[in-house]
Amino acid sequence: MNKTVLITMLTLLSLNTTYAKDIKLIVKEVGSEHYKSITVDESEVESIKNNSKYLTVEEDVWLKAPKPTIKQLPLSIKSIKRSSNKQVKESSINNEPNDPEFSNQYYWHSKDLYAGSSEILSAENKSVQNKKLRIAVIDGGFHDHPDMEWSYGYNFFDEFGEMRQPEFRDFNDAVSEATGCITGHGLGVASIIGAKSNNGIGISGIIDADIIALRVLSCGIGPLSDLADAVIHAAGGEVDDIAVIEKADIINISIAGSTGSCPSYMQEAIDFANQQGVMIFVSAGNNNEDMTTYVPAICEGVYVSGATDKQGYKAEFSNHGSVNSMSPGVDIVGYSASYSEGEISTHTGWWEGTSQASPLTLGVAALGLQHNPELTRDEIFTYLKTTASPIREDVPSADQDCSGDRCGAGLIDANKFMDYVVASTNGGVYKLRHALSPESTCSQDLFLSQFGNSLPLCQMHEFVIADGEGINENNYKIVRVIKDEVMIEENTEFLLSSDEKTVLLDNIDLENYDYGVQICLNDTCNDTPIIKINIDGVTLPEICL
Repeated sequence: MNKTVLITMLTLLSLNTTYAKDIKLIVKEVGSEHYKSITVDESEVESIKNNSKYLTVEEDVWLKAPKPTIKQLPLSIKSIKRSSNKQVKESSINNEPNDPEFSNQYYWHSKDLYAGSSEILSAENKSVQNKKLRIAVIDGGFHDHPDMEWSYGYNFFDEFGEMRQPEFRDFNDAVSEATGCITGHGLGVASIIGAKSNNGIGISGIIDADIIALRVLSCGIGPLSDLADAVIHAAGGEVDDIAVIEKADIINISIAGSTGSCPSYMQEAIDFANQQGVMIFVSAGNNNEDMTTYVPAICEGVYVSGATDKQGYKAEFSNHGSVNSMSPGVDIVGYSASYSEGEISTHTGWWEGTSQASPLTLGVAALGLQHNPELTRDEIFTYLKTTASPIREDVPSADQDCSGDRCGAGLIDANKFMDYVVASTNGGVYKLRHALSPESTCSQDLFLSQFGNSLPLCQMHEFVIADGEGINENNYKIVRVIKDEVMIEENTEFLLSSDEKTVLLDNIDLENYDYGVQICLNDTCNDTPIIKINIDGVTLPEICL
């Protein structure tokens, strides 16, 4: 990319979404299943919107990667390697990774040391890799690094003379340092998730996964339509003549644009990914505003993360409102990049932003999914929110206030989350069993002889929440739907609500109904999906036959 074009891009960034008189529209024609882009003079926009040949006509939105706050660490990769032998000896004692910067990754450590920790180390020690996941990072600023391995990449940014192509790394032609474009934002986000761990180099990534780099930004900006195409591609869908890939399991998007709503082309891309079983994690944004005007955070079907600091307070910059939860986003150690003396080099540094909170949340979710690949998106999202801990209320400033549900379910707790995942692997967190099943044959006979005439014991079942150190006692609703109907609110029949780990149910009809549980958070049950209750092994005791 030449310097003139790059300066033009920076000018566009300062003007937000206003540029020249040409407007890029994303349209879908009647009878077509796909969107396409057309560029027109702004005077033509209204006539095109009123043209009956188009089902939808929407202006493209320009996205921005948040302006990074990076504090570069003084250690180079060479000095890191020289210091690694001592780290290996110390780490072997307490099962910590031997990566030299691990001690600075406070979010891995105990809450007893750092109130703002998510206790990732404890979670990682509980997670078994029963599947190696594919994780797509959709961003810009990707670079090679000795501690990172890209399993696949593709460039979707095709503005200002660039073209869609397999080369996804940024600015290999060594652009001028004066542009200020070299930060390694995508590299930093990806390193939080998937930097190699326990190899004596740099930082510890949360999970051993195949990392996919999809570039949609250049110099920190890019059109939303490119993001939509990248989401479809990551989910194994067809985009133009680009070869279809094996779908990712999870996608991270740490970029945002300001709009009043989620454009249909972006929402349909997310819907497609969700239909393929792909989970999407996004950042809330760094403007200390309500996130309801930011895309893709405002779109349905994504998990939105705000940011907290090392002390467990809301980060002053973090957007708030309809976030799902919060994760550490201040003093996050990751890789970055810079330009000097004609070369792009990579470094280890401290980042801050919701751009870092989102991959931390994703990494925790990935630990659960690799342990139990059968978990659904709804289960993962519910377990993340159910196990989150409250944000501190003794706030030092108004910008850190989380009252009024401004911070979602609270601070992600990876350790408790993994307790739920482990329980799900051992028969499920939420189970149904016959009321007499836990009792011995002798006890069953005694119960029937004593109470059989007054209670329908043979028709009674128990709803059970699995035992586990991190399994919370929340209010919940039990509902049912007609067999094989979709488990959504409008299809359900309410049965009861409770906060007990075991509750009796009568008149259970497993032949004609499926049963579900909806966890209630912050005094409401409407913000969590309904999870199907595990009925495997529900059998009528012989004494009732």
